[in-house]
Amino acid sequence: MRPAFGTLEWGDKNNGVLTRTERLHFLRNMAFLAAREVTDAIRAKLGLLTPVNLELSDLAPPDTRMVKDAEELARDTHAQDLLSHAYRTYYFGAMLAAYRKLRYDREAHFAAAILHDIGLTGSRSAPLKQCCFAVSGGRQARDFLLSKAHPSAKAQIVGDAISAHLNLHLPVRTYGEVASLTAKGAVCDLFGFEKRRLPEKFKSDLLRTYPAGDLRAALLSDEQLAPGSRLDFGRKLSGGLPERIWIHDIT
Repeated sequence: MRPAFGTLEWGDKNNGVLTRTERLHFLRNMAFLAAREVTDAIRAKLGLLTPVNLELSDLAPPDTRMVKDAEELARDTHAQDLLSHAYRTYYFGAMLAAYRKLRYDREAHFAAAILHDIGLTGSRSAPLKQCCFAVSGGRQARDFLLSKAHPSAKAQIVGDAISAHLNLHLPVRTYGEVASLTAKGAVCDLFGFEKRRLPEKFKSDLLRTYPAGDLRAALLSDEQLAPGSRLDFGRKLSGGLPERIWIHDIT
């Protein structure tokens, strides 16, 4: 059986370089998200979207050793704007899970969300030009959790979620809840996808607690990226990923 597109097993074969078929898959994911936004806009105008009435405190990560270990690593390795994006990724994913009434592993979701961009930090385990940062970041996070004696199955879930999050859209049936929510949280924060499903107060409180800062500078290194990787491919699209980043407005 072929490994699922974007997972660590997939990345082990080619370090994240896309085939022609996978490029089409990536573009199809972008088109799916754009089409869903149009549908959400229509539903919102018709009053058919009802956000869940939850506060930030309702979604706080659990007080577990895995959460503390992942958070400590993120605080030690991430610049502030990148760290704030990681926290927002967690909270946006958690709120979208509440909207869908989705049950999931909260500590694994937090670990994946808070570390999903570790492959972009100075602590990265592989140069950006040699390996897709999501793949190398997934490996790094998985190996870190294993070094802290966390269960191997859960470390693998976290690693796969990080490796796959650059797919942009991850169906739960194929990738599981943690990977799906990590991608949802990241694309909601970066591109505004599914933001209409979230309460305005929640968004405002989250952005005041974890301000956006300079998202483009935090996420988009001037270094050469791994040729043919998802982020490299996205950059080269007309109106590519850097231009699509949502500038947060909490006023």
